[in-house]
Amino acid sequence: MLSFKCKNCGGEMSVDSSGSLVCEYCGSNSFFADSELTGYMEFRKQMLNYLKGVHDTKADAKKDEGSLWSHAEEAYFDTADGERITVRYLYFYEDEAGSVYLTRKNAIFVYSGDKKTYADKVLWSIKALSFPPADVKGLTDCFPKLNGRYELADGGVMLAFTRSENLFPLAMFGSLEPEHVAWIISRLENICCVLTYSELVHGGISENSVWINPFNHHAVLMGHWQSAMRTGISEMKENELADLSDIRKTADRCLGNHRDEAPSEMMEFLKGKPSQDAYSDFEKWDHVIDNGFGGRRFAKFDINF
Repeated sequence: MLSFKCKNCGGEMSVDSSGSLVCEYCGSNSFFADSELTGYMEFRKQMLNYLKGVHDTKADAKKDEGSLWSHAEEAYFDTADGERITVRYLYFYEDEAGSVYLTRKNAIFVYSGDKKTYADKVLWSIKALSFPPADVKGLTDCFPKLNGRYELADGGVMLAFTRSENLFPLAMFGSLEPEHVAWIISRLENICCVLTYSELVHGGISENSVWINPFNHHAVLMGHWQSAMRTGISEMKENELADLSDIRKTADRCLGNHRDEAPSEMMEFLKGKPSQDAYSDFEKWDHVIDNGFGGRRFAKFDINF
């Protein structure tokens, strides 16, 4: 597992869709050294090889999985009742609330003692979600499901959420072709409709908070729930529009060097202002699917290096 520290502020840097390093704390940009770039590309190749092996009968998925997890690192946490938890993780990032680890079966969120109230806010926000009586689209699966909460010896809190097979943070995939970004937008528009139905605003949709399975076109709004808030219908318009704007910003960054391949209708949607609410915004996006992509169809995730 690779991690990169910002030379300006010491914060954890993430890799954006263009392959450069960006600090989420101070906004500094940096570039890989030759050795770092080689390591990053090898890690990404192993991840994509594994994903390819899952759905390619000619590939050895188990072998590729082993190669993928050979990049894993370990972190250790002592609980308040004297137990030690070992977290073996493949991907790691930090935000203003805490640290996030991708493990084989969980998404682990760790909050230090002075920020443990964020853990309570995360759980409150997720519990506040509500769904239409006939959830025919299975929208409950688009949100985190708690596996466990652990009080840590240093006063902090660890939350473990279920991670299904082949679900990875969007940030791990780099630039994606328009047809793949399109289904991600569709899922995020669905998610925002649930938020509106629940009278909630998320406030942190990004490549790290959105986790995807590229093979079944599933997405989970896994992270950054500490920023969510409940507002009345009359008050939430401005904040709701912020979520819809974040969808556009996230999708545009995911397109990266594939922007020139995107239909004009898609780019107009991403550059334009959101509709007045999530429901009408989803309707607008449906027009993009019909006119820009020729209707809905399943886009197989092809592996390209």
